[in-house]
Amino acid sequence: MGQFQFAVPPENQSQLQMWESAYICGIEGVPWEGRVTLDDGVLTILRGVDDSGRLYVPFPASPTGPLTTLSTCSLRQTGSKRQPLAAAAPHLLPLELARGECFRLRNQADLWRRAGLQLDATQQAQLESSTEKFLQAATHRGAASEVASRAACSIYELLRAGDVLADAYNQQALAYRKQNERQLGTLIGATAPVEAMDEIVSGGPLESAYREAFNSIGIAVGWGQVETAAGRVDYSRFDTLFDWATRHGMRVVAGPLLNFQTKLVPDWLYLMEGNFSTLVESVEAYVERTVMRYQGRVHLWHAVAGLNTPGPIPLDEEQVMRLAVAVIHTIRRVDPRTPVLISVDRPWGEYLGAERDGISPIHFADALIRSNLGVSGIGLELRMNYQDSGSLPRTLLDLGQQIDRWANLGLPLMAQLVFPAESGPDPRAIRNSEVIPTGPEGQVTADLQANLAIRWMQTMLAKGVVHGILWEGWDDRHPHVMPHSGLIDASGKPRPLLDSLTRMRRELLT
Repeated sequence: MGQFQFAVPPENQSQLQMWESAYICGIEGVPWEGRVTLDDGVLTILRGVDDSGRLYVPFPASPTGPLTTLSTCSLRQTGSKRQPLAAAAPHLLPLELARGECFRLRNQADLWRRAGLQLDATQQAQLESSTEKFLQAATHRGAASEVASRAACSIYELLRAGDVLADAYNQQALAYRKQNERQLGTLIGATAPVEAMDEIVSGGPLESAYREAFNSIGIAVGWGQVETAAGRVDYSRFDTLFDWATRHGMRVVAGPLLNFQTKLVPDWLYLMEGNFSTLVESVEAYVERTVMRYQGRVHLWHAVAGLNTPGPIPLDEEQVMRLAVAVIHTIRRVDPRTPVLISVDRPWGEYLGAERDGISPIHFADALIRSNLGVSGIGLELRMNYQDSGSLPRTLLDLGQQIDRWANLGLPLMAQLVFPAESGPDPRAIRNSEVIPTGPEGQVTADLQANLAIRWMQTMLAKGVVHGILWEGWDDRHPHVMPHSGLIDASGKPRPLLDSLTRMRRELLT
């Protein structure tokens, strides 16, 4: 049994609005399961692992917000089996978060400089000024509350410097790519349930808006959407969408054929609980039928999604792997030439901090790649700023480092990205997940959605390993996966992000 304790001064306690989401990671970046409490100004995480680690916790990026996920450097425990629980004083939370952000910023700046990044005098001055702010906090000899206040101020400066550094890298990396490619061949499109795509194929302003913004389309021809009753399949609406994509030269990402999440698999799946062999046979039959129907009209098969997080019926780790292998093997047997993609839900793995049954996303993907089934790429399901079934808010530096981490597996990446444009209930959302406020003073707006999404996409385009970006949501008037995620709002009006995507494609993409 190991323990981490962090002192949280009274003035900082109101800033820990999501302290229950805190978790500890080891050297591999994989969260450990732990029990989190906040009592009498002390944040405590108890876990079964007896080792050092890094804390991750949402913390304000400025005095008025928004929240973003910060991390400490690797820290010693404050108690363990070998050490009495009260033997070590708690770490001061704001100071350790500032130290971690300073380390990450300085380390990334050094790596990018070695790769050729040029910073002007203003950018360099901001980097040095933010570092100096942290050093003033770290060397202050006053009360803990004074140190914490100075550390919080240094966090704000460090995060601003990190944004400046990330923007400089993105700008220079994209300029370099354009020198060599002129127009990038990255796939960019949107994916949604077929009901939300009907107006695209029927002509009119939404069709032209889609074709101007995107060069690809994600067709969610999933098991739960095709076989709504056992043995009763209906591909007619998907046929129309495939015909439209072929007619207009759109590159097609088909799937995920199996998205193992509640409300995305057939409603009658519960009948197979406890009969795993029947489940596998049914999935294989559906996949074979679908691949045979659309073979030659698909540029990328999206095989499986959502298998690394708990699904609608309980499966152990071996069964999860066998189910994924069955889908991939069936696709490769029927269509050996078209590339096959697998994707992982919540790639930072935050859910592992609270769920005993979850599978590490990067270990799940690595195991499937090593199985030599012919996996051609990895999808990262980036449903950002949602509680429970989405990912915690992250900085641009954090995104870039996460992409680099996944790139170590040696395969191209595709991002399935979404940010909310509003908060509050969304009756048409398939995943009823609460929106995490990401604007000043708790605001969530369509303009903020556009700003965040474009900056994240620019970060992805600056990384040559990212071969595709799919926005997961088109029209909020129809069923959609995440709340308030559509490029068309619930009243039928295009959100600002759609215009931003059109401009980005015109400037950068084919």
